[in-house]
Amino acid sequence: MYMAYSQSNGRTTLQGTAHASKGMTIKRGYAKLLLRFLVIAVILGTVFSFGAIVQAYAGEGTVTVTTPINSAQPSAKATQHEKIVIQSGDTLWGIAEAHKKKGENSRSYIERLKAFNHLSNSSLQEGQVLLLP
Repeated sequence: MYMAYSQSNGRTTLQGTAHASKGMTIKRGYAKLLLRFLVIAVILGTVFSFGAIVQAYAGEGTVTVTTPINSAQPSAKATQHEKIVIQSGDTLWGIAEAHKKKGENSRSYIERLKAFNHLSNSSLQEGQVLLLP
């Protein structure tokens, strides 16, 4: 590093060149840039996470499933459908894979399952009861 001496008012003072302070300015500039990037990343992550949480819980609420009431005399139309209770982690895709007929398309079974249970979206809640078509 180059050191320069200057004399003012009879005193000799040691002055460093601009190179030493310039290096510190560049490092501070990168630190500020990195800090800004991290703040923006945290804000965006929070916004997107909040949006995902809202979307996950913004379903229709509770879904009411109605089953036909069987009279004392069994009729030909009254058929018993298998019921399943939704557990944590269950999805329509998993239910379709487990309960569809051999060779049946999973997506078409999901659409039938949604129509049969009057579901407008694919969100399921723990404890919800679904009737299988």
